[in-house]
Amino acid sequence: MISDRQQAYLDAMDIGVWCLRETISPAVPALESAPGLRLGPGGGGVLLICAADTHSASRLANDISRALGSVPVWAWPDNGDDQISLTNAVEENLFTTVAVFGNDLAHELFGDETPASLGSANLVLLPAMKEIQSQARARQVLWATMCRTGMVTN
Repeated sequence: MISDRQQAYLDAMDIGVWCLRETISPAVPALESAPGLRLGPGGGGVLLICAADTHSASRLANDISRALGSVPVWAWPDNGDDQISLTNAVEENLFTTVAVFGNDLAHELFGDETPASLGSANLVLLPAMKEIQSQARARQVLWATMCRTGMVTN
């Protein structure tokens, strides 16, 4: 806190004073029932979650990685020993963007309400990989969403 006298000096010099205030973060849906994830290799601040490990090894996945200009971390639902929860993956790897491919996968991970962010990461919903492979409109939506969210700069 600053005194009234100090505040008067700052006001006379037209200097605004910023105060720290506590904010209540929006509630994130409970992810306890969500399946664990298996993380693939990669690095950087982008986590791409697809429905199956075969999707992350496809030619389409390589094209998406090249478009991002980096080597993102791919992940998929897994019930094995090496699984990690989505919230732990975001916290431990400091992801800034988490992109989920498809509404069905988003529903599997988050239930009926997909949050806008997960911890420090923005959550981005993309078309399903099968849709991207077969539909030109889905590829257009993918590119537009990746540009709009800052995943790529066009």
